[in-house]
Amino acid sequence: MMLHNQKTRIIFFIGSLKGGGKERRLIELLTYLNQKHSYELMVVVTGTEIDYSAFYKLNIHYEVIKKRWKKNDPTVFAKFYKICQQFKPHLIHTWGRMQSFYALPAVIGRRIPLVNGQITSAPPNAGKWSLKKIIDRINFSFSTVILSNSRAGIEAFKPPPAKAKVIYNGINPNRFENLPDPKQVRAKYGIVTPFTVIMVATFSNNKDYPLFFRIAERITRVRKDITFIAAGDNCDDDSVRDPFYKLAKQNPGILLTGRVSDVEALVNSCTLGVLFSNKAVHGEGISNSIVEYMGLGKPVVANDAGGTKEIVHHNVNGYLVTGQTENEIAELITDLIDNPDKCSAFGKVSRKIIDESFSLNKMGRAFEQTYQDILANENIIIYESAIREQRQQQRV
Repeated sequence: MMLHNQKTRIIFFIGSLKGGGKERRLIELLTYLNQKHSYELMVVVTGTEIDYSAFYKLNIHYEVIKKRWKKNDPTVFAKFYKICQQFKPHLIHTWGRMQSFYALPAVIGRRIPLVNGQITSAPPNAGKWSLKKIIDRINFSFSTVILSNSRAGIEAFKPPPAKAKVIYNGINPNRFENLPDPKQVRAKYGIVTPFTVIMVATFSNNKDYPLFFRIAERITRVRKDITFIAAGDNCDDDSVRDPFYKLAKQNPGILLTGRVSDVEALVNSCTLGVLFSNKAVHGEGISNSIVEYMGLGKPVVANDAGGTKEIVHHNVNGYLVTGQTENEIAELITDLIDNPDKCSAFGKVSRKIIDESFSLNKMGRAFEQTYQDILANENIIIYESAIREQRQQQRV
């Protein structure tokens, strides 16, 4: 997309590029846009962590705004404004609540359209009044477009309908090519059982790891042919994860890997993927973990939290947990393991869903169309303003 025969300049503003769902989505989008050669892209972060080596390969310029305070640093407003003064973006695309808020002086003062991508989940308490809710209302009022990666996110945050749009995650199929032999991966992680169940997620209160480990204990008490793998790094609170390390030491059927750099290879070596979210406090948008499971042709068992039901279809590409007991959930998992034909068929449907609805090209085209629509409308507004000014001068 060109604007007056020049590249379209876009600033992407995100907290950091530390491992996470929205961070992965941004990397995928940058990969897509970088191939177009019609954009000049800049990434602005407030955290120095960059866990994705793929970002460096893109050779996209990025700026780090150093914060004086860990949270809610008012100095970021002016620093981001200065970056916009220098870069002169045609669009600002934010990836978080506070990033959207910090961008507002530049959005208002320099009249830069704001693509607000802060909705990435669907928490049950999103509608309750709080300071976060007030910031959301302010952000939404000055946003040109408000994006969510799930319909559930729109329902939870309730942005102005005329501004709201859903763009599903897109995944690069190249990530699933030339993976090492599953036997090699299993040997690397010391997996000796023929069947494996994996949950890829950060250890935080947003995830229901207690349920995962209760199910793992229940099944491994009677089945010695299944290993349950928890793959993910820790949150800020070590107490969330530490009790499960003690459990894993006592149970050879449970493995905690910590953060892994070869998540695609590890998932590819497993039988099925699960994701249990803490529905009391968190609802998923579209989980990148689930997208990865499905892109690798795995069936999924996940609870009905937020947007998960938009990608996991019960008894089609896996099982959607709604009100089942723990024993019933365990039976759903062992049913897939004990029925390889069903497991394979569900996995094929998973891959088909990703190819048809969650591809990188489909996501990239949707973002591009959004940018084009915004800039086309801006050009109309500028043109109409110029005509009005010209008519006023003629009257004078």
